[in-house]
Amino acid sequence: MKRKKGLALLVTATVIAGMLGGCGAQETTEPSGEKNTENSNPQTEVQNETQAKDEDVPTIVIYNNSGAFSVAGAEAGSDTSVYQEMQDYILEKTGVKVEIIMPPSDGAAATEKLNLLLAGGDQIDAWWGNWGDYAKDGIILPLTDYVKAPEAKALYDLWEPWGAWSGVTDQDGTIWAIPRMTDTTPYQVFVRNDWLDLVGMEMPETFDELNEYLYKIKDLDPYGNGETIPLILEKGGSTDVLDRVESVFLGGYVKTGNGKWLDDTDGKVKPEWIADGYVDFLKQLNQWYKDGIIHKESFTMDVDTIKQQIAKGAVGASAIWYSRIMVNEPILRENLKDFDRSKHTYVFGINEPGITGPNGNLIQTKALGGTSGMLISSKCKHPEAVMKFVEWSFEWENYTNEMYGLEGKYWKYNPDVKDAEKNKAVLPIEGGPTYARDFLVSLGLPLEIETTEYDDEGIQTMENLWLQQHLDDFDATVNPGIESGINWDTVSLAENIPTLNDLNTFKDEELVKFVNGTRSFDTWDKFIEECYQMGLDDYINEYTRQYNQLKEKGFGKGE
Repeated sequence: MKRKKGLALLVTATVIAGMLGGCGAQETTEPSGEKNTENSNPQTEVQNETQAKDEDVPTIVIYNNSGAFSVAGAEAGSDTSVYQEMQDYILEKTGVKVEIIMPPSDGAAATEKLNLLLAGGDQIDAWWGNWGDYAKDGIILPLTDYVKAPEAKALYDLWEPWGAWSGVTDQDGTIWAIPRMTDTTPYQVFVRNDWLDLVGMEMPETFDELNEYLYKIKDLDPYGNGETIPLILEKGGSTDVLDRVESVFLGGYVKTGNGKWLDDTDGKVKPEWIADGYVDFLKQLNQWYKDGIIHKESFTMDVDTIKQQIAKGAVGASAIWYSRIMVNEPILRENLKDFDRSKHTYVFGINEPGITGPNGNLIQTKALGGTSGMLISSKCKHPEAVMKFVEWSFEWENYTNEMYGLEGKYWKYNPDVKDAEKNKAVLPIEGGPTYARDFLVSLGLPLEIETTEYDDEGIQTMENLWLQQHLDDFDATVNPGIESGINWDTVSLAENIPTLNDLNTFKDEELVKFVNGTRSFDTWDKFIEECYQMGLDDYINEYTRQYNQLKEKGFGKGE
């Protein structure tokens, strides 16, 4: 199934008409006593009239932890005057007053601040997160009625063909978030184009070619002083440290890629780390670790350190969240004075549709959507206003204004480029105060952090390029595992797998030991036995029960 490319996909959204009907209106009571019209103060009347109008305007507060603002020097938000003009513009166009709270750039700090604000009773109407972390406690609002309302049809239809809504829908059919989705894994191998030139290679198409490049870079040490990092990795979350590395490489070793899989021999759902081929994946990581291909602190390094290493030019290839590359592209190009812009648009590039692994499959696991999205607080007084703002944001011009600032002041259409396939190319207007994308709604198809390329055709964003390159290949590269579109009942998991936390912690710690060489692969079978002793049977049985139940209800996107 072919789909339109680029941001043209977003043009399908239409503004929700009349969604705010009656929303936010507040009655005002006159003071007791007669009004003295003769002695009334015109200025006071104007003020009262303005105040009444302001009270009629729904105000929503969004904690913008989507990562859209994470550009160098912009963590504090836009200049006050720019913020105000964007706020006024949105109010004029939507009838909604949007206030933005900018979080710290670091993920953990951003989450901590959000939790403090929520616990303190501050008005937070919407934010980005995993709906399962909030729904069970009644913190967020069920959105089924809002997203399936006639007024929201354009927004619903935008994601529905991709199956994105299933990732934010519980087992009872309740929708809890506006999906944040990507057409592919956001973790892919980015390779330095200029360093490929140094070693006389083209963009790797196979794992063997990638491996050859990494070892050549190790020997050449182009950054110097032995500080070159041929390949930088990014650790996963607290319950799956290797998850992000698995997303990039595991598909080349395990036929079902990264994620739980259905064992045809017994019909049971099992974790990826006991699948055939997983130990070979670990052995490759171990080899890279021993040979200095990956950084010794790969599984402890924080995001800021990763971005610093990229920005200063020490990294030859990356297997990390794509935005770590995008946000640092402008800085890196500035640092690389000898970068040949005539040969390469970007310092880092990717192979399309991906790199073929040792097993003949793509090394990346490509999965659609997930359980993350925009959440609306159960205390939100104007959920319709949030929905209206979100849908409005998905029209081309509105999105572009949210991305770059107001048209005519910070950007303009390139009159020489009218081809829609080139995303209605725009030209930057240099200078002026800082706009940090405070108001940018980032809901995926990776439209998060743009890297601009200023050429004769205007601004070409890296995420647009990314999107264009992936959409046509999407149907052929969906994760062959079972988890796309499935939401597991975490309450039942905790109840029926009493050792779940201990098992996950043990598994994470031991897998890292295999990678860094502190545990021998001769003990792999023993490790699996230890997992069963810690409750792996309960784990498998509960996930299998839920999977079968969900399949009966029509959830999941198949094997």
